[in-house]
Amino acid sequence: MKNKQKILFISGSPREGNTNFVLKQVHDLIDNDYKELIFLKDLNISHCKGCLSCHEKPKCIIKDDMEMLYKKMINSDIFVIGSPNYFDNVSGIMKKFMDRCHPFYKQDIIKDKKIILIFVGGGEIEGTEKYLNLSFYGFVKYLKLKLIDSYSFRALELNDIKSKDISNDISKITEKINSL
Repeated sequence: MKNKQKILFISGSPREGNTNFVLKQVHDLIDNDYKELIFLKDLNISHCKGCLSCHEKPKCIIKDDMEMLYKKMINSDIFVIGSPNYFDNVSGIMKKFMDRCHPFYKQDIIKDKKIILIFVGGGEIEGTEKYLNLSFYGFVKYLKLKLIDSYSFRALELNDIKSKDISNDISKITEKINSL
């Protein structure tokens, strides 16, 4: 049975490597016509200025590709967000994206939307999962999202993950998404 919920995949990798590979694998196996995969590296997203204008109305004063992403997020039911592990944190472009979601903080526009997190790091999987879950903690909490699960993979060099059998892990993720 086809999932009718709109699923937005967002990759926070600055390169075409392991994180993008995992997200593409999951994206391609989801039985859903309402899915989209976005690569933050291909977008023009400025840094948050911290002006707090978005506290008055759910709109950012910065005009860039986040305007398009806001609309896609509002119109989606599920977010599948992936980030590489950089020094036990999310990538710089992922952090920039997260900060720019501040217009959703004072509003309930994306409240209760489901989120699945996918992490890829060169160190031990347990460390990647621990620290990147902490990195996303405030994002999930303050935007009032429903964290469904997080998954971590180990890969360091550009295409490490392609040489590993991750099919069981990919199946677990797609089954979880298809069950939502």
